[in-house]
Amino acid sequence: MHPVVSVLDWAGMDSRILLVSELFPPAVGGSAALLGSIYGRLEVPVTVLTDPTVSGTDDPHPAVSDRRWVRISGRLRGVTSMAELAQIGSVARQIRQERRQACRAFVHTARPLPEGLTALAAQMSSWRAAPYVTWVHGEDLAVALTSREHGWLAKQVCRRASSVLCNSRFSANIVGSLGVAAQRIKVVHPGVDADRFRPDVDGSAERAAFGAAGPVLLSVGRLQRRKGHDTTIRAVARLIAEFPGLRYVIAGGGAEGPRLRQMAAELGVESAVVFLGEVQDDRLPALYAACDVFLMPTRREGPDVEGFGIVYLEAAASGRASIGGRNGGVPEAIEEGRSGLLVSGTDAEELAAAIRQLLTSASLRAQMGAAGRERVCQGLTWHHAARQVGEIHRGLCESQVN
Repeated sequence: MHPVVSVLDWAGMDSRILLVSELFPPAVGGSAALLGSIYGRLEVPVTVLTDPTVSGTDDPHPAVSDRRWVRISGRLRGVTSMAELAQIGSVARQIRQERRQACRAFVHTARPLPEGLTALAAQMSSWRAAPYVTWVHGEDLAVALTSREHGWLAKQVCRRASSVLCNSRFSANIVGSLGVAAQRIKVVHPGVDADRFRPDVDGSAERAAFGAAGPVLLSVGRLQRRKGHDTTIRAVARLIAEFPGLRYVIAGGGAEGPRLRQMAAELGVESAVVFLGEVQDDRLPALYAACDVFLMPTRREGPDVEGFGIVYLEAAASGRASIGGRNGGVPEAIEEGRSGLLVSGTDAEELAAAIRQLLTSASLRAQMGAAGRERVCQGLTWHHAARQVGEIHRGLCESQVN
């Protein structure tokens, strides 16, 4: 059981949270990890309204066992679609039903679209106040704003929310550009479990499995263009002769897999690039421990951008220096020059130089790893994030009473 964060020190008030999210553990991914890790640490009762077809039906967390099932499509086609309207209406009705059991319950939604839209629909169709909070992760809102209809809907959701929780200042700036009042925009950086990800974890078995006779580079995340796996493979091709036995280990699956494998073969580094595919969550601490440098040199791909990057915190907690993209919310996850290095994400030669700088200096890697670990423990754990959400929730509940 994780330590809980109490937000209840007053009596007689029902401050239950109804969390609406398509994704929730045991589903994998950054947003699922964020929601499970934060809401599983709150003492306030949490009911999760989620989609069993993507989140599964296994018990996700001992502290969040109260779940309801409803179909929530992660892809909003448009509210002119009758099927889309029916689905939004179905979730809104369930939100109203849950709130009837606790009239002061606050609805928290994973994203403005589609979850936030269902909360807005529930609010507009109820005679009682139906307050809600929505999360914004950066890329979700940036992509929505490329569509006139989706952009307008997302703007309405954010403007009518009691509070908008943003994973970074980068995301908060996007929300602010929509005309949302500054006092309703709250930045809550994701966190990491610093007890799981530690510098003293043994990664020797993983290194042996990679056949690593030299340094190990690691990326963890979905195989998407903006993650920069392709730039890293091109950088590896420039470094392989300089660092014999170099291995670039990629943990994660996704649509980019075939293209990346072909690229590695064409550049003659297929033996140096190890594709692990999707890995179990309990394997991650040993993977970080097995690497010398963690990297995810993100870049902006049209509206698609990295809103923060929990993996950088996992690497930092593991005492590993990171290389990330100088874009989106990544500069908030990596303290440049202290816990890692930032690059453009588009220039393989620049990335190769950053990798070389770290691989040729064990003392610099150790210094950055120690600084990153210290920074995480001082304010970027899940407990810190949960405390922030708990305080925000408490403030909203008190405002409803007053």
